[in-house]
Amino acid sequence: MARGFVLVSVEPGKEMEAFRGFKRIKGVSEVMPLLGDIDFLVVVVAKTTNDIANIIINHIRRVNGVVSTKTLVEDEFLKHFEDLC
Repeated sequence: MARGFVLVSVEPGKEMEAFRGFKRIKGVSEVMPLLGDIDFLVVVVAKTTNDIANIIINHIRRVNGVVSTKTLVEDEFLKHFEDLC
């Protein structure tokens, strides 16, 4: 399984609508509201990184109020970083 961490900024006043929209998306495992320049951290879990990209492009970015996204994808190799040391 692959995990993506999506930093999302939304239009002012659209936070609640966006939150509800993110929660309805299949593959979204967590939605965390944040204070500051970024409004939400959305955690996406899928089989592949391509599936994560599909969820972001076709679902998260289409939620009403979304202005921008920035995505970080967990690396499979580094997931076991402690074992390498």
